[in-house]
Amino acid sequence: MWRHFLQELGLHLADCAPASPAAIEHLEHAFELVLPEDLKSLLLEVGALSGSYGEGMLWSPHEMEEQNRVMRQRPQFGSLYMPFEGLFFIGDLGNGDLIGLRVLQGEVEANNVFRWDHESDSRWNIQLDLKGYLQAAATGNILGRP
Repeated sequence: MWRHFLQELGLHLADCAPASPAAIEHLEHAFELVLPEDLKSLLLEVGALSGSYGEGMLWSPHEMEEQNRVMRQRPQFGSLYMPFEGLFFIGDLGNGDLIGLRVLQGEVEANNVFRWDHESDSRWNIQLDLKGYLQAAATGNILGRP
């Protein structure tokens, strides 16, 4: 399902290595979260996606774990930014801004994509689900500002 959709967007998938179910389960356990089925199936099909300029449209489960740990645990971030527990980061725009999904009561929601601005700590709901986000990212059309 995902591969066909992503190929239609013109994304090159030859180098994509699917994530393992164990890697996804480890990620959920590491943060005590339930990932949405859409995200799990996407990771199982393609693993990770890079945009045309090298941005991490979708990180691998390993990268998601590393980046979310950094955002939650780096001591200096506590004095610079609001807490990040309400977002689960899945990718980046290549300019320092990150893409995250809303976390509510331990569940990550695929229909609430947010853009986090690294300069202002602003968080914009970009009114897209996971599929819409990938389409916007592939076309370079992610604004996320009101």
